[in-house]
Amino acid sequence: MSNTDLTDNLTDNLRDTGGHEVERENLGRLFTGLWRLGSNALVAWFPNESGIEILTVPKIRLFSSSAAHPRVFDGARLMDKETFDEVGRALNVQPIEIRLDQKIGIEPDQTPPGIVERVFRNYTTTKTQNRMVYLVDIVGFSRFSAEAQASQLATLEFALNIAETMATERGIEANLMRSTTGDGFYVWNRSSGLEADMNCLVVIVLFLTYHAALQRTVGDPTAVPEIRSCLSVGSHYTYYQPSMSTTAAWEYIVGEVTISVARLIAGCKPGQIMLGDFTRSSEDGGPDLDSAKFIAEVVERIQALKGLNLPGGAIERAVAYLTGPQAQDGGYRNQRMSVTDKHGLKHYCYNLKINVFSDDADPFLIGVQHSELFKPK
Repeated sequence: MSNTDLTDNLTDNLRDTGGHEVERENLGRLFTGLWRLGSNALVAWFPNESGIEILTVPKIRLFSSSAAHPRVFDGARLMDKETFDEVGRALNVQPIEIRLDQKIGIEPDQTPPGIVERVFRNYTTTKTQNRMVYLVDIVGFSRFSAEAQASQLATLEFALNIAETMATERGIEANLMRSTTGDGFYVWNRSSGLEADMNCLVVIVLFLTYHAALQRTVGDPTAVPEIRSCLSVGSHYTYYQPSMSTTAAWEYIVGEVTISVARLIAGCKPGQIMLGDFTRSSEDGGPDLDSAKFIAEVVERIQALKGLNLPGGAIERAVAYLTGPQAQDGGYRNQRMSVTDKHGLKHYCYNLKINVFSDDADPFLIGVQHSELFKPK
């Protein structure tokens, strides 16, 4: 089998099917040594007859090399031999060859490539061109005691976990990741792509609804805080903090989209949901989706939540829409707004409303009405 055929065969089998704990631990120890406490980034790997070839580069050089080859940050870390060599030349590094006791392949007595890829990625920095990121922020967080702050963050965590579990039971696949901002969380779907982003937003709708239900039934702002929210789609880098004792790793993101939602949240009113002004590809050859079209697509998926039981009743139907002033024909237009950050830069957005109707309770009217946006604080 040629190098190209070998890599194509392995690339088709990059899904991590679990198991193989001994191989995972051995690979983790191997990659941890090359990682050198975070001073190096692992960039690419390629299997050979006796083991594995690896490209690694000091992190201080990694981002200055980003324009050298598109695969430095993008795509799977398993590369065919030609691409592997191109990336090595672009980074001006020689591959490290390591012998393994077990060959990498798809046969029963071999180490599956998906396991190598999963463990290897814990030591990499990659870039995603499009991903939806949600930022939830607790209003007035600093005014509460440390005990109340811990309780409020735990409530948000609980509501996120419940929303993800309930959505999964309805066939809406999402693997939500989160990192704390101190007074809230960044939230994103670990899976990438248009489908994953839409599923993420459906889960966020359910989270906001469940949070509103808790506010109504508990009625204690110390336990169930007032929040404000921002969502957008954009690019970001992903990096990891591997555990020194296991093959697990903590995942973090930073980039255009996290900066955007962080800037928008500064202009967000209590209770408001802001949606960034973005355009992303449809990924099926169709026209690109802007913010309004993206919401229109997601509204169809939200109907899968019908019948889910929340504190106070079961969901009957739900709608989500962008707000704006009334037009001459009696309808409403989506109004694009802007938030100017501390550097004088403008970040454009829309106001998002979500209305969820229950079978035996008052509806949950989530977000801020357009007329309320321009009233003085």
